[in-house]
Amino acid sequence: MRFLLPLLLLPLIEIAGFAWVGSQIGALNTVLLVLLSGVLGILLLQRQGLGALRKAQGRLQQGQPPLQEAFDGLCLALAGILLLIPGFLTDILALLLFLPPVRQAMFRRMGKLMQEGKMHMSASATDAQGTRRTTTVIDADYVEVQRPGPAVGDDTPDLPPPDSRWRPPGNQG
Repeated sequence: MRFLLPLLLLPLIEIAGFAWVGSQIGALNTVLLVLLSGVLGILLLQRQGLGALRKAQGRLQQGQPPLQEAFDGLCLALAGILLLIPGFLTDILALLLFLPPVRQAMFRRMGKLMQEGKMHMSASATDAQGTRRTTTVIDADYVEVQRPGPAVGDDTPDLPPPDSRWRPPGNQG
């Protein structure tokens, strides 16, 4: 429910932002500002997205996991989505996500939350003693299923039982 409330309030906040900015600088300038922010955001996304990809490739070539770079890519993708939503609040949030120090701070904070156990990314379960397990075990039994009908090598046609409605006419046998 906490996630739903901001989504419901976002359009209202954006409309209020449009009205306030429009009253300050005029309607045409407001529309031009929204278009300019979208174009600027797309240019920033292209430039920084390629930079994050190059850094990730460099880390992979060194044999190191590109966690920070993958997080940066995720933040940049989120920034791109926020830029597609018309409005000033979403543009401000997107521009904040474009700043490397903001992304680094978010990455460090997420790392601390995961270490404290308040946030985890893998599927985990808690056993009866309260110990968290992060391994996935699939325990299953199997039954070999054979197709009903004649045995292998038998030349009789594979027909449904004699009392079935699906048996072809004339083969009531």
